Amino acid sequence: MKKLTNISNYWVVTFLFIAIKLCLHFLTNTNYELHRDEMLYFNMADHLSFGYATVPPVLGFSAFIIKNVFGYSVFGIRLIPALLGAASIFIISKIVRELGGAILALVIASAAFLLSPGFLLFDTLFTPNVFEHFFWLLITYFIFRITRLNKPELWTLTGALLGLAFLNKYSVIFLIAAFLIALIFSPHRKLLFNRYFYLAIAIALIVVIPNIAWQYQHNWPVVFHMKALNRTQLVNMSVPNYVVDIVSLNLASSIIWLIGLLSLLLIKKEKEYRYIGVASLLIILFFLLMKGKGYYVLGLIPFLFAFGGYTMEKYLRHQLVWMNYAVLFIIVIVSVLALPFGLPILSFDQYSKYQAKTSSYMIYPFYRWEDGKVHNISQVYSDMTGWDELAGYVAKAYHQLSEQEQKNCTIYGERNYGYAGAVHFYGNKYKLPDAITFLESYVLWAPDTIPKGPFIFINTGRSDVEKLYGNVIEIGCVQNQYFRESGLKVYLCRSPLVNVQDVYKKKAKEEKKIYGL
Repeated sequence: MKKLTNISNYWVVTFLFIAIKLCLHFLTNTNYELHRDEMLYFNMADHLSFGYATVPPVLGFSAFIIKNVFGYSVFGIRLIPALLGAASIFIISKIVRELGGAILALVIASAAFLLSPGFLLFDTLFTPNVFEHFFWLLITYFIFRITRLNKPELWTLTGALLGLAFLNKYSVIFLIAAFLIALIFSPHRKLLFNRYFYLAIAIALIVVIPNIAWQYQHNWPVVFHMKALNRTQLVNMSVPNYVVDIVSLNLASSIIWLIGLLSLLLIKKEKEYRYIGVASLLIILFFLLMKGKGYYVLGLIPFLFAFGGYTMEKYLRHQLVWMNYAVLFIIVIVSVLALPFGLPILSFDQYSKYQAKTSSYMIYPFYRWEDGKVHNISQVYSDMTGWDELAGYVAKAYHQLSEQEQKNCTIYGERNYGYAGAVHFYGNKYKLPDAITFLESYVLWAPDTIPKGPFIFINTGRSDVEKLYGNVIEIGCVQNQYFRESGLKVYLCRSPLVNVQDVYKKKAKEEKKIYGL
């Protein structure tokens, strides 16, 4: 009876953590505007495909479901990330339980995940990262069960999960490679040579074939994207930056996942699961050598939280049990102090003042931007403001036009998918037509020609637009010190000086050529 009571209490605690997780996100996820990436992914709902310029199709189909259920709702868009974060706590609790951990191990592991600034932030945003973290955790859990229970038949389901994970983000290839290497050099290698494993490979290939075919038909956009990423962002990464990123994403919770990793690698009694530690270490070192970003390895961390909590409960007993509570106390205190950097709980003005007061003794995620420089605001947050105001200025320009002019109006954002995403999402309430831009998947969606009519131009300056139009009027300028695009302007252009349709047609043809269109 006592054992049944303990099991019951264990799941009560699990669902308490899940409830807290959901409440944290439900109460805060509409405080800031959508991130520029979220607007892009939401727009994919109108362009269902087996692939996109920089991501596989999972987000597009997810956006389609969200749009048809919730419409243009920030809460609706951010519901799935919150649910996936809550589901991750459930999987963590399953791992702890199957390892033999009790309530203390569960509390340590769940608190580490719940209070990690990185997971709070990513579980707010509708991006491939939140799906990636969940898929990596689930795949690791199934491989863990295959070896623990000696049940190779679970490979078939794992193969399907690998295929789905690939259709979300190609980085799962690194997880697969690391586990294959680790398992080959472990006593569990025999589990790789059976019909279930071969069937898993076949299932995974069947699942990913549509996207591979799409990539082939469009000149392998993933290769083009990786080259551009390396040239513009990864070139600014370094070993110290990578380490700081990983630590800042988890802060005090890093204690738990590091204990989990070291336990897997070094404790003899836990050698049955050493291959998981080896696979994790291989991935961490790979991205270190490849100048990857710290958040690329976040998918590994939840399992390590689970194993860290289990290890602490198991080995820090009797006279050492106090250490468990001391670490928990540190995690709670540090994480509460860092909460505004993982959840949008403060206004931007309050956030700025709080950052100024705490920056001398805390390191926070995403303060080093893509340009390699440290700024006074998180890059993620700087991309979560200003868009509604931008759409308002575009609407102001658009609604100055006559009904006939509106039918022939072109809205064009100068090479920035955030501009087009804002017009699509925040412009919906103004009944704006979609904007055109030649970046990301918007290149695939751009029309081959534009009509003769007014031209609404979104850019930080007039650029060359005055060479195309004789009448260029500035309608508005987004002045927002927290907005990465502060100073962004909207122009209404009339009286063409050249054949703008020919200029656009040539430009569209050049841009689409990259994707074989």
